[in-house]
Amino acid sequence: MRIRPALALLLAAAALSGCGSTSDNSPTSSTTSREWEPDDALQRADRALDTDDTALTVIDRNAPHVASGMNKTFDTPGSKPYRLDITCDSYEVTHLTLVLIRGQTKHTQDLPCGAREAQRLNIPTGPPFTAAIAPAKAGTTGLIAWRLNTLDPHEAEGCTNIFAPCASQPTTANSP
Repeated sequence: MRIRPALALLLAAAALSGCGSTSDNSPTSSTTSREWEPDDALQRADRALDTDDTALTVIDRNAPHVASGMNKTFDTPGSKPYRLDITCDSYEVTHLTLVLIRGQTKHTQDLPCGAREAQRLNIPTGPPFTAAIAPAKAGTTGLIAWRLNTLDPHEAEGCTNIFAPCASQPTTANSP
């Protein structure tokens, strides 16, 4: 008869532990509907920025929230060209619009959020330029990760000057 009270106690303990369990395997648990986590987003954004193996020197970097937008003026002195690598990560925003301005010249670029590779924009030395992204709606989760780099001129790929028409600009692939 001693086994009966022990069995009742064991069953009661099992029932209580089931009620307080934190490992929910139901379809509504966090494993099926992920929340946006800043640390995870920054890691994804860093991976997108790091997909290029070009030898770069990082001059400046930041990762503001999409709800804050971006409005940054960059100095570009020296003899080496610059490259702006930029990406965004958000579950709520599918793309942003990046506007680059140098003097009277304006370049608009679509920036898809969640891309596996960052956008890479070649900026020649010269006067400062401004990179701007309008703030998303207040409370929107997501981040914009960017790096301004210098690189050796022979490492520049594609259009060498984002502020000029690419057809008139030599590229690494078709330079003599």
